[in-house]
Amino acid sequence: MTADPALAARLRECAVRDQELAKVPGKTAQDVDRWMRVAADNERFLWDVLQAHGWPGHALVGEQGSADAMVIVQHATRDRTLQRFALGCLVEAVDAGDADPAHVAYLTDRIHLHAKVPLRYGTQYTRNERGQYRRLPVEDPETLDDRRRRAGLESLDVFERRLLEVAGGDDILEERP
Repeated sequence: MTADPALAARLRECAVRDQELAKVPGKTAQDVDRWMRVAADNERFLWDVLQAHGWPGHALVGEQGSADAMVIVQHATRDRTLQRFALGCLVEAVDAGDADPAHVAYLTDRIHLHAKVPLRYGTQYTRNERGQYRRLPVEDPETLDDRRRRAGLESLDVFERRLLEVAGGDDILEERP
């Protein structure tokens, strides 16, 4: 039971629209423009939610609603300030037991990716023209699985096997030197 089912439904609607547009194969310039307009609308909406409630956690919008907010903020690539602000709100929610700690790992890595610094949790990959995934550089690789475990993530080996099963492919290239 969520405290605000209308907010949960709106988050769901925003995330579904984003995902539908993200998955359009062979995007035209018009498709990309439409996706960017939807992303901008979603960003404005999420700013309003964060300012009114902090992170939309499980108590307010349920696990699905909180995950939907995560989709929106992950794809807010044109608003880095929103991503950083949301991360602070998300950390507070996780500390209060009201959000998924794995979401902190994913958003932290997304912020690191755009800042062009090594990832902390190894959650982001690039894909080359042949469809091969490339593991991006991570800070302190020797302790990566420990950080992943503390964040509620599976080991890197398990994650990469699942990535290849779901997305296709047969190899993960090592991170760039």
